Amino acid sequence: MGMYDEILCSAPLPDGYEGAGERFQTKSFPSPCLQRYRITAGGRLIDTPGNDLEPDGYVTFYTSDPDSTWREYRARFLAGQLSEIVRVNEDAEDQVRYGLASYRWFSAPSFIFDDDAEASA
Repeated sequence: MGMYDEILCSAPLPDGYEGAGERFQTKSFPSPCLQRYRITAGGRLIDTPGNDLEPDGYVTFYTSDPDSTWREYRARFLAGQLSEIVRVNEDAEDQVRYGLASYRWFSAPSFIFDDDAEASA
């Protein structure tokens, strides 16, 4: 199994899933290395220390419910602001590649060393 990062999503999800506080996995960032990110209720993407990454492009994140329901979402950011989140249909024959065009990068600690860093924030 490859490395991944985690995203906490405080923005509403399109299917009404109450995922607030849930850690979704993502491989949308180059060289995933166990970093934590948050999509704020205001639609900004920030890292653990609170830096605004100002992304342009798409971030895909996913989880599996306790009942094994696969949930995958794609967030679109324009000039750093969340434009929309859509639920990805796993049966779709969508061959378009989605990814980040740009984002600001900051050196942040891996969550493997401090699992509850954002809990105190």
